[in-house]
Amino acid sequence: MAKKTAGSPSLKAENGKAIWLLVSADIVAIVLLLTGFTFSQASLSELAQSAFVRGLLFAAVGPLVAVFLNDLLPSNAKASIVFWRIKDALPGHRAFSEHAEADPRIDIAALKKRVGEFPRNPRDQNSSWYRLFQKYQSNVTIIDSHKRFLLFRDSSSLTLLILVIAWLASVLAKAPGGLQATVAGGLAVQFLWLAVSARNTGIRLVQNVLALEASDDGGKRM
Repeated sequence: MAKKTAGSPSLKAENGKAIWLLVSADIVAIVLLLTGFTFSQASLSELAQSAFVRGLLFAAVGPLVAVFLNDLLPSNAKASIVFWRIKDALPGHRAFSEHAEADPRIDIAALKKRVGEFPRNPRDQNSSWYRLFQKYQSNVTIIDSHKRFLLFRDSSSLTLLILVIAWLASVLAKAPGGLQATVAGGLAVQFLWLAVSARNTGIRLVQNVLALEASDDGGKRM
């Protein structure tokens, strides 16, 4: 069983590099599109003064942008963005009523012996599941699935914010309608991909915790 020590970086901190790279790549792509840059237009002598270099300079602020934007939204708002629910958005709110039954690894009868009668209220379900999560949060499988969920959740929320900012920038810059649609469409596809990934990893996290509890192995194996 792998455990986090007091000096270990948090899961969000470990995800930071990947998120910074994503934001920087988005900034470069947006700047290049809005300035109409293509490699075929630029000679090596012109490249130093081109939109390409300006895009790279903007990308240098990617980590700073990621930090500020990522903390702009609270966790509940990020969950609503990912799961498209205003209320009871977290998968833990449906841990026992939906996700336990959907996972063939989980012995429902054994799980009921461990936790008693399943709660029905979404808030009670999430509270009960979270108590189990705290019990197994040091398990290597739970650490991995939790880390992946946070990565995709934060990345999808950031992509949505960048989409709004990029669209406003393209409008203020009076970019052609087709270019505005390209920027918005590309970021929308990225958001949908990341949001679906966040949903899947979030549900898997919930199910992994329940599978561990049902097996009653103390969190040592799946």
